[in-house]
Amino acid sequence: MLITELIPLLKELSDTDKLLLIHFLATELLKESSLVPLDAQDKVASHGLYDSFEAAAVLAKALAEEKTATHG
Repeated sequence: MLITELIPLLKELSDTDKLLLIHFLATELLKESSLVPLDAQDKVASHGLYDSFEAAAVLAKALAEEKTATHG
């Protein structure tokens, strides 16, 4: 089935069904691309991303450079 055939059918869906379709498509794309879904956020946090002092230092440096560039 072509996307041009699907669009009229999709427009007839209820808002709830449209949201479920978006969720389904996003989940499928995440599976196919091996990305981490948002609902696995707790698992990602356990990898130490929130405790990364190196990342904080890089962010602080970037913010300082942006402030200097913006405000002189």
